[in-house]
Amino acid sequence: MIGLKEHQPVDTAPPAKTGPALTARHSTAGLKWLFERRERWGLTMDELGTLLGGVRRRTLTDWQKRVNSGYEVEVTRDTMERVSLLLGIHKALTLITPAGQEDLAFEWFQKPIDLMGLRGRSIRDYLLEQGSMDALYYVRRNLDAMRG
Repeated sequence: MIGLKEHQPVDTAPPAKTGPALTARHSTAGLKWLFERRERWGLTMDELGTLLGGVRRRTLTDWQKRVNSGYEVEVTRDTMERVSLLLGIHKALTLITPAGQEDLAFEWFQKPIDLMGLRGRSIRDYLLEQGSMDALYYVRRNLDAMRG
């Protein structure tokens, strides 16, 4: 700890837990949203599992059956955060599409691009290669910046 006291932190107060707690109702809604869009994003169940942090296909299939049957599914906070980031990525892509052409958001997710340092890879391929929360945040932040 020598020298640590000499450095001043950027934030002087650590974040406190705020807002309502995430419930099974939230995760069920998020999963339902993802399952409804998975194929349009060009994702297999295994690939969706990768984006959700390594969730196995069998688990995803079980969740999908439960969601489709009207049952609630509770997931970890990490999984829910990944669902939220994917939703945000889709929203940002939709917002930067020309009016009336929102289907382009699904196309842009899968097409190779030279933006955001992806050097000809698609957002989809980049996220699958990285498989990390950092990659999801990276794409989300950059798309949000592109839309202004």
